[in-house]
Amino acid sequence: DVANERNTLGMFGSGFIELLAREITTDLQAIRADAITQAGIAAGDVTLPLSSKGIAFGVITAHADGTVDTSGVLGIDSDLVIRPFHQKGVVVSLREFTNNAMNHHHGMQSSERFGNGDDDDNDGIADELTPGDITAATIYQAMLAVPGRKLPSDARKLASVNRGEELFDTVGCTVCHVPTLRLESPIFSEPNPFNPAGNLGVADVSAPFTFDLTTAGAGPHLGRQEDGSVLVPAYTDLKRHDMGAELNNEALVQGGVPTNQFLTKKLWGFASEPPYLHNGRALTIDDAIQKHGGEALASRTAYLTLTEAERKSIVDFLKTLQTLPENSPIVVTGD
Repeated sequence: DVANERNTLGMFGSGFIELLAREITTDLQAIRADAITQAGIAAGDVTLPLSSKGIAFGVITAHADGTVDTSGVLGIDSDLVIRPFHQKGVVVSLREFTNNAMNHHHGMQSSERFGNGDDDDNDGIADELTPGDITAATIYQAMLAVPGRKLPSDARKLASVNRGEELFDTVGCTVCHVPTLRLESPIFSEPNPFNPAGNLGVADVSAPFTFDLTTAGAGPHLGRQEDGSVLVPAYTDLKRHDMGAELNNEALVQGGVPTNQFLTKKLWGFASEPPYLHNGRALTIDDAIQKHGGEALASRTAYLTLTEAERKSIVDFLKTLQTLPENSPIVVTGD
């Protein structure tokens, strides 16, 4: 009862995940500002839907005095900041993730978190990690290759995969595991403008460090669309959801998030990362699906009504979502 049972998350493609979170946050906060403006003009309450990239995050109500009611916000915190990291969705950026991990897991304290010249752990060493050190570790993670797909070369197996992809949508899994999200710009800038206190912010630097995620680092890489945007096939909505009683095994509340709520698992690359679920208790993909509950109960029920062959097709499809060898194409074929 002193810790939560957690499975380690895969970090491949994390640069794109952070950028998606930044764009969604920007959209949602713009809607909040619009609601406040409209309420001031109307001298009364104004309620607007919170939506970005086709994902609904509830509603927000602004009052004429400029205050807002966030009780209708769904799946994210009331400040409308998307936090795409950790199983609970409580960390804003790779930088915050790195600062937390260096101190919590490695016993190394960064000066931007603890103060310049400070030796808070009394080991005789101050400034154990400089802002430059944290920046280097952050950029390394942001440049990690994206996962892709490994398709079977056998025509019969490929047909099962394709059928499984259709059924994955039919039973409702894509409501939360959204197959692709459009990223307007793949230019990663460090630091993140939404970093919380204790992490380097935009105001702390003369100019952010920037690079293009579609070309930087080793591949596989995602390509740009004609308009310069990128379709990110991460299979997530970056929201938290009630996953039901069976998965509600956590002992500690993290970041104020109820113990039964978890960030929608990013499925790209997940077939290369068994065991499954937030606690690693599912040894097979089928078992992971059958443990879904709460908001996913209808999809689980629909999955269980399928024939054995149809369920196998869904698993066959999900098994194609893998991490791939360095610099390979985003889709490869082989058994």
